[in-house]
Amino acid sequence: MEWTKYALALTMGAGLLILFGRKGQKRNKWLLGAGAGIGLAAMDLVVQYIWNREIWEMAISVLRGTAFFSLLVLLGYGKEWLEARGHGQEEKETVHPVRQWMQEYQESFAQLSRSFCMAPLPVQGLDRVDRIWQSRLAESRLAAAGQLQEMGNILEGAMERIYSTREDEGLEQEIGNRLRLMGVLVQRVFLYGVKGKRRQLYVTMRTKKKACVPVKKIAQVLSEIVDCEMMPARDSRSFVTQDRTTVLFVEGMAYNALYGVKKATRKDEAVSGDNFSVFWLPDGYFYAGVSDGMGSGLQACTQSELVLDLMEQFLEAGFSKETAVRMINSSIVLQPDSPVFSTVDLASIDLYTGVCDFLKIGAAPSFLRREHGVECIRGTGLPAGASSSLSLEPYRIRMYDGNLLFLVTDGVLNALPEGQEEEILKTLIQGLAPGTPSEMAERLLEQVQAYGGARDDMTVLVAGIWRR
Repeated sequence: MEWTKYALALTMGAGLLILFGRKGQKRNKWLLGAGAGIGLAAMDLVVQYIWNREIWEMAISVLRGTAFFSLLVLLGYGKEWLEARGHGQEEKETVHPVRQWMQEYQESFAQLSRSFCMAPLPVQGLDRVDRIWQSRLAESRLAAAGQLQEMGNILEGAMERIYSTREDEGLEQEIGNRLRLMGVLVQRVFLYGVKGKRRQLYVTMRTKKKACVPVKKIAQVLSEIVDCEMMPARDSRSFVTQDRTTVLFVEGMAYNALYGVKKATRKDEAVSGDNFSVFWLPDGYFYAGVSDGMGSGLQACTQSELVLDLMEQFLEAGFSKETAVRMINSSIVLQPDSPVFSTVDLASIDLYTGVCDFLKIGAAPSFLRREHGVECIRGTGLPAGASSSLSLEPYRIRMYDGNLLFLVTDGVLNALPEGQEEEILKTLIQGLAPGTPSEMAERLLEQVQAYGGARDDMTVLVAGIWRR
């Protein structure tokens, strides 16, 4: 009967699937279709040949087998599509327990933050001292609410970082095979690659016996494998030895950054109240910042140093600039004694694109020296610790090869004639002879001091980018 041919053909395809098929492989539907289609065509052709049928009837048999093959393959694709759709809906509905816990923590912090913002109504008839304490208490509540809100944001960022870092077995095997030829044994490979961000590879490895392999050679091999220039992260170790170690490799950057700084202390003080911080992060950002503690001396120095230390630790831990500044501001506001205010002048340069973002909290203007002029970047707002509600107005510019950024404290501008500070400083910067950032910072400070109006601590930080 006619249906028996189709049953036998399907049996042949199933046998082929059992012999050569593998679970999870997309070729299974092709094996089933090929076995069934070829079997049906072969059976038809044998019958047609025995009965001495015409050629066109034999051709119809071949077409029937081909159609049966195509139908089975299409059914296989349809089954995979339905399974993928069902799996996608299941993933959307099912949340990983750890992610669910993190989301619940975040919601708890947000709710607690809102409760802190529900400050009591002011009591009528209070004297001046009580009103000051009530105002201070309200500011403390708002600062604590801000910290709790930022903690929720931190948890969300940490959760995304965790779930964006994954293992890639295929990539790990390929890297392991290539590096084994160099005498390097790869144990684990983690890939971090969120959409819109640069890829990062964490490779845990060691060498055979007592060999030492330069990390730069390993980076060259990784560049060939991932088809993108990879380089070891800054401050990573230079050699891989027989001791197991994890090295971070990042995409090659377009620019290199250099910096230089020069400071001058107020005449009647032994310690400058100004401080600076410069550091690089693995995601390709170069940070340069200065902080001016209000007043001068040891107390101002301690406060500005604390602000920059906290800023560096927050940013290195992966927090955003805005989150870091708000957390620091809240910690100063919540101090039991009268807080010592500090300015924050932070510039972050993307060494892949040259884009520079400024974050100025009560800081003096900064200056960008380009090929044909000097641009002034001003900020607004109060210093850190002056208020629980911090106004952040980020400013973004594009830097190019050879551009220099000058970050200065108030003491530099105050040493120049009143009302002409910015114009004079722009003229001095434009007239500086070419040199290293350290040399230019020293020359600029000498020219400012020549005006004879120095009354405060002065700091000049110069940072520039150059094409690699």
